Order: sequence, then C-alpha cells, then structure tokens
Amino acid sequence: MTQDSVNVLDQARKHIEEALIKKAGEDAGFRARLLANPHAAIKEMIGIDPIPATKLTVVEEKPGEVVIVLPAALSNVELPDDLLDLASGGTSFSAFLPADYYMNPEKYRRKK
Repeated sequence: MTQDSVNVLDQARKHIEEALIKKAGEDAGFRARLLANPHAAIKEMIGIDPIPATKLTVVEEKPGEVVIVLPAALSNVELPDDLLDLASGGTSFSAFLPADYYMNPEKYRRKK
C-alpha cells in the first residue's frame, strides 16, 4: 500500500467521521440509529454503505470518560476489497457527502 493510498483513506475517514458526529449531535434519532447499526446509519446519511464488508463500531463517550481510538497500522494489514476501492479511486470521495452537499454547502460548513 502506498503512502498516497493511506492518505486518501485517512482523509475519507476523517471526513465521514466529522459528518457523522455533527449529524449525531444534532439529531438524537440518528445518534441512536448510528449506535445500533452504523452501516444502516451511514447508508441513510449518504445513500450508500461504502464499506459493507468492514466491521464498524461506534462508541459513545460517557461523562467523565475519554475514548482514544488507535487506527490499525494500515501498512501491516491487508485491506479488504471495499477499502482498496476507496484507496484506488474506485469510490468517489463525494460518496461520503450527504446528497444535498453541493446544493446547500453552507449547511455543512463549520461555524467558527
């Protein structure tokens, strides 16, 4: 796996995580669905499940707790085909955007 592939995966992961956290913070129903069935919640949000063969775990921090996630060392792991597709351009980065992202980008901009 090349460093460029790892960077693409990192960027895609960060982008989708930020969008999921934002939506879960604004919509209690979505938050509950994300905790119960992450694949279904992602599909609900962006219209597809871009990594159906990959196990997804969503953890909700409790008061007085901090969760730190250490991603797998990708250089030492053989990636499943769905992640290889993402890294090689088999899936468009726009697949991680909500359906109305380009029609209403202000809705998704971070507020300072």
